[in-house]
Amino acid sequence: MPQVNFQYRDLEAIDNTLYEPKYEELTARQILDVKSDVDPGAETYSYSVMTRSGAAKIMGNLSDDIPLVDVDMRRVFQRIYSIVTGFRYSVQELRNAQMANVPLETTKAGVARRVIAEKENKITWIGDAVHNIQGLANAEGIQTVAVEQGASASARWEDKTGKEIVADIRSLRAKVEKLPGHTVDTLVLPPDQYELLEEPYNEYNNGTIRNYIQNQNWFQSIVRAPELAGAGEGKTDAMLVLDSSREVVELLVPMDITRHDPEWAFPNYKFAVEERCGGTIIRYPMAIARGDGI
Repeated sequence: MPQVNFQYRDLEAIDNTLYEPKYEELTARQILDVKSDVDPGAETYSYSVMTRSGAAKIMGNLSDDIPLVDVDMRRVFQRIYSIVTGFRYSVQELRNAQMANVPLETTKAGVARRVIAEKENKITWIGDAVHNIQGLANAEGIQTVAVEQGASASARWEDKTGKEIVADIRSLRAKVEKLPGHTVDTLVLPPDQYELLEEPYNEYNNGTIRNYIQNQNWFQSIVRAPELAGAGEGKTDAMLVLDSSREVVELLVPMDITRHDPEWAFPNYKFAVEERCGGTIIRYPMAIARGDGI
């Protein structure tokens, strides 16, 4: 064993950096409830995906014609994976910190936290094809549509007016709003389109596209997700609107980011960092709509 060991303050400094939540890093958690009541030892999680048909009606006193609803339940078994990264400190770095009587510099722990957050976001938004994980933007059963071209004969938002951009959002939102019992509360955009919301709605006032949307009370959250750049059909940029309630979708995280005990192999201590993640649990995919070509 090495003669120079980690002091309590070193591990505390590492953990404070590693476990400090960074709101801007965890974009998926800004809108989704996290399901954490599954044992970290589980390899799979099963749940039901629902499609529904039927409606209610007002019935007269002598009528016995009762409308029936039908629910198609499909059982899904979702794999749970470990997201893993690591970092190391050399024995000389320990000596330097202890000589100066200061805690270890914790940039490495911050980078480890960030790369795990980036992988969690990617799995949540667009899944992982290698491990057959579906994300919000490409899950089976969600609604997908190509946005219409504007007056410039282009569907891209950079070529559209503020009014045309709002029309695209409103049209996609309506596809979920028409579903009984569901209300759209979230709009998710790639970075370029997110920034375009700060453009004027039209030439007659100083209000932005974002101002107009917010005044309509269409969404509780408007979120920026880099993963949606190229997530549409033909690698086009895409937007999402969804009902983000727990009944529709959750993020499965049986074990949040965890630092394992350091391993020693001269001249370094190696730290492994792990998160157990199953991606998105989508119980009602029709309450998610994707618009391509923006």
